[in-house]
Amino acid sequence: MRVLLAFSVLVVVCDVLLAATCDYNGVTYNAGESFQPSPCEHCFCSPQGGRAMCAIADCAMPPCVNPVHDPTKCCPTCPDGHNCRHSDGTIIKAGETYHPDQHTTCQCPTNTFGFGTVSALCAVSTTDQVVS
Repeated sequence: MRVLLAFSVLVVVCDVLLAATCDYNGVTYNAGESFQPSPCEHCFCSPQGGRAMCAIADCAMPPCVNPVHDPTKCCPTCPDGHNCRHSDGTIIKAGETYHPDQHTTCQCPTNTFGFGTVSALCAVSTTDQVVS
């Protein structure tokens, strides 16, 4: 008895659609071209399929209570530096102290981690006067 084994090979050919351009928001870009439609968007025109692939930056909360958003930059900045706000509205620079009255000393917290509006931390000193 003789056994004859036959093998067949299946060859799959994939056609990749190569595009010369891609359109994004009504603007045509060349394949392989990187572009930045806004300060927070970074895009690439893929030659495969002619699609724009984009990454959008996410900004952390600025370490101040009075940030400024420059339309030419992605994230807000703190032109006055790190700061916090006292409940009376006074802005305190990081590292400085504020005395809203003769018994209270306020400073900015040192560990804010960029979450939300930063309020000043205040300590009230009490002095007992000795009456003789």
